[in-house]
Amino acid sequence: MKRDVANAIEELKRAFASSDVFSQEDGEGGAYVIVENVTIGCRYRPSSTWIGGHITALYPYADIYPLFIADNVCRADGVAFEPPVTPGVQFLDRPALQVSRRNNHTQHYPQTAVAKFVKVLHFLEELQ
Repeated sequence: MKRDVANAIEELKRAFASSDVFSQEDGEGGAYVIVENVTIGCRYRPSSTWIGGHITALYPYADIYPLFIADNVCRADGVAFEPPVTPGVQFLDRPALQVSRRNNHTQHYPQTAVAKFVKVLHFLEELQ
């Protein structure tokens, strides 16, 4: 695993100190990462989930895209998810919802793994 990727995982562990962070090397210098038991708020049932993504060997100059959450998450108001939240996918053999929030400027403005995970959690918090 490349040093930048390993450092990103350590940063995720510090940022989500009350959660378990699982990582699995991808064999190409990157890693798959899952942060367990992350609070997503009362607008969702359940109000916590795992969130995961693939940090490639090109990190920090490649976006961590997409991110995933557990497929059992639903909106408390009963409204179905629409893109950019897409059901029916898998992440590391886990049924998942894909949350697509791309950073198109990663090569010029790198985004940390922590910033990306927080960006997606904030998106879910603000989703109408």
